[in-house]
Amino acid sequence: MSLRSFIAKRISYPVQDLVNGTSILSTLEELDKSQYWPLEKQKSYQFEKFLKLLHHSIEHVPFYREQFKEMKLTLSDIKEPSDIRKIPMLTKVTAREQHQKLIAQDIDRRKVFKGTTGGTTGPPLKLLWDVQDKTCTWAAFYRWYRWMGLEYGDSYVQIWGTPMVLHTPYWQKIRASVKDFYYNRHIINSFQLNERTLPGVLEKIEKFRPLFLRGYLSAFIQLSDYMLRNNIRLSFVPRALSSTTETLFPVYKRMIEKAFNAKLYDQYGCGECNSISFDAGKENGMYIVTEHAFLEILDEQDRVTDLEKGRIIVTNLDNYAMPFIRYENGDEGRFAAYDEASIIKLPVLGEVLGRTADTILLNDGSRVHGVFFTDILSELFEQHPESIHRFQVFQHIPGKIEFRIEKADPVDNAYITG
Repeated sequence: MSLRSFIAKRISYPVQDLVNGTSILSTLEELDKSQYWPLEKQKSYQFEKFLKLLHHSIEHVPFYREQFKEMKLTLSDIKEPSDIRKIPMLTKVTAREQHQKLIAQDIDRRKVFKGTTGGTTGPPLKLLWDVQDKTCTWAAFYRWYRWMGLEYGDSYVQIWGTPMVLHTPYWQKIRASVKDFYYNRHIINSFQLNERTLPGVLEKIEKFRPLFLRGYLSAFIQLSDYMLRNNIRLSFVPRALSSTTETLFPVYKRMIEKAFNAKLYDQYGCGECNSISFDAGKENGMYIVTEHAFLEILDEQDRVTDLEKGRIIVTNLDNYAMPFIRYENGDEGRFAAYDEASIIKLPVLGEVLGRTADTILLNDGSRVHGVFFTDILSELFEQHPESIHRFQVFQHIPGKIEFRIEKADPVDNAYITG
């Protein structure tokens, strides 16, 4: 174990738990045991968590309290998992309109994490996550590390968007460098990938020699295409690769694995419920994190599908600060047949469909993910985030875009001319 791996594993991650009030590492050990439970025990545990969340939501979350009262539903009406379908589904539109009513009244605002969805398939949605949600999300993520032959603390490169797009204060750069050292990572800005910068990016990867590389699928595609076109090979073989945000089609997977000579693992989640399912190298799909997420797949008539394609409905079982119960996140997918012979006893999500986020081609050849525009607008409208209801970006000619902003009042000229 290298010095940086030792510092990350023995110091940085335990201190992170201590500072944030999370219990990720102890929960990780619990998840390592629960993945081997028989399916019936998993379902029972999952349903108990669902009922506990529902009880809290009826008591402390105005939206669900009013919903149950209006429908004359009570907690006692939900006796078994099939009764869950008595609860109306939560749509993105409703979640956005009822945002304040979805926030639990008993939460400690000092102990929640704030964020937004990427907004690539609609207007961004403001979110709150509590400590328990962060704990289970990351514990499931680190369990996935072990499925890939890794451990938390192992070196990794993250090809990701930067928190600040237009300008990053010097003190933030210093802070980021210190965190990168202690967490044994190197972050590469995916918003600046083009033919001119790609050689330098590959040089950084060569110098750091990470065991794990993860990032936007679009960034991996761009890197892989450049490597294959120029017959470039890394002098080392990463233990694993992982792409996220966009749908991983087989053609992309083959291309990236060929370029890096390493296995690419998929994952699935959304801002409202991260860590839904993870690829452990199975040919038929990704293991569902039943300890954290309750997943339904319904057809157009809201009937439960077996192994057919349908709409994904997810319940985050751990976020009590802003519960998302039976949330229709806009994605489609299908379950895979349960494998009784599998050592890991978790059910499998066979396929995720429709989770696409377009990229935009800039003048210098860079391809940027849709989140790029969300980040820029967050900076520009930091003082008045309510100024923008929604936006769309269209590109018909490389290097040029059409930007559409929807808001109640006219846009301030300072933003347009600035």
